[in-house]
Amino acid sequence: MLKKLLLFASVALMIALVSCEGKQGDVGPAGAQGPAGPAGPAGKDGIDGAMPMIISTGVDTTDEEGGIVVGIPNLNPQEDSLLRSSVVLVYLKAQGVYWPMPGLISFGGGKVSSFTFVHGVEDATFVMQLLPTDWNEQQETPPTRIFEDVRVVILPGSVVEANGRLSAEIFKDYNKTIAALGLTDANVKAATKVKLRLKN
Repeated sequence: MLKKLLLFASVALMIALVSCEGKQGDVGPAGAQGPAGPAGPAGKDGIDGAMPMIISTGVDTTDEEGGIVVGIPNLNPQEDSLLRSSVVLVYLKAQGVYWPMPGLISFGGGKVSSFTFVHGVEDATFVMQLLPTDWNEQQETPPTRIFEDVRVVILPGSVVEANGRLSAEIFKDYNKTIAALGLTDANVKAATKVKLRLKN
């Protein structure tokens, strides 16, 4: 019986010692920072909703219909919405000069054409379609034209509101336009040829 009492007393004493809480000590110093984890995979370049952008074809030739179709494929929903509400300016380069569209462009050697364009978003792709409207050659179908460059300046709605007082005269000149918007050739991205055509 004495053994049982001693066992019971020792268990009770252990419980009492464990459950007693003494004064807690100060928090120790922080340990050294661990190594950085591995970098995640790079995402695709997005479209900055607060910045205008420029896409360029470089030297390009008109297609069998006398125009050019370029764009930005694989848009995410945010980019799709942004580009649907953007203002688009198109400039065609020939003879070292950017010509604003819609309008006339001279290719030298007496060759003159006029073009207009349409733009929009279809199937998660931004599309700019250049369309010939007239030419000075005496032929039914549009002649083949070679451009030194085709530049598409895309102005998100927020940029248009912020720069609403820009003169229409500025937009007639590519160099004045990009200067007024704070852009340079460093902001130019390569355009992608797309097979998608906008419905007329």
